[in-house]
Amino acid sequence: MTLRSILPARSSRLAALLLLLSPLAAQAGGSLDLSLSDHTARLAYDATQMGSGLHIGAAFQHDADDGNMLTLGLHAVDARQNSSNLYIGLGMNAYLYDGHDDDGAALGVGGFFRYRFPAQPDVSVAAYGYYAPPVVSFSETENMIDSDVRLQYAIIPTARAYVGYRYTGIRIEDVDDRLELGEGFHFGFKFDF
Repeated sequence: MTLRSILPARSSRLAALLLLLSPLAAQAGGSLDLSLSDHTARLAYDATQMGSGLHIGAAFQHDADDGNMLTLGLHAVDARQNSSNLYIGLGMNAYLYDGHDDDGAALGVGGFFRYRFPAQPDVSVAAYGYYAPPVVSFSETENMIDSDVRLQYAIIPTARAYVGYRYTGIRIEDVDDRLELGEGFHFGFKFDF
């Protein structure tokens, strides 16, 4: 099963992702994240279930040179008051990717954080990192690393602009080089609602 067979046309990919996320938006406060580079676009939705430590997320990434990737995540976060400068989530992401020559799936474990600088609360650094070892990598996938680090600035309380560096490397069975989806510098906006 490939990502192309699940999401056959470009316009239906976005529609499918939005349909998947719409029930979640009604039950949780969340954020919408759009990041761009010369060859890659990534749209992500994240939400924390109100009154609990359950954090859910979904993302679709298109790399013009190397293919597409769909990500669904489930994390535990600190559900206490949001007055802390540090926000941390631990959990897992399920990945389904379709490169031009290879496709596969993986389950990555890891987490994310955001740290707001107390002396300058509009400035923050954020990052995520996940690793999928061979035991939870499927189809042609041997293992996978997905990571991103960002420097963010809050333009208004509900919107942040950022610059960052992303590395998503997928080791394919019987291939020497990694498939790298969206590797490199990017910029974007994150909107909270």
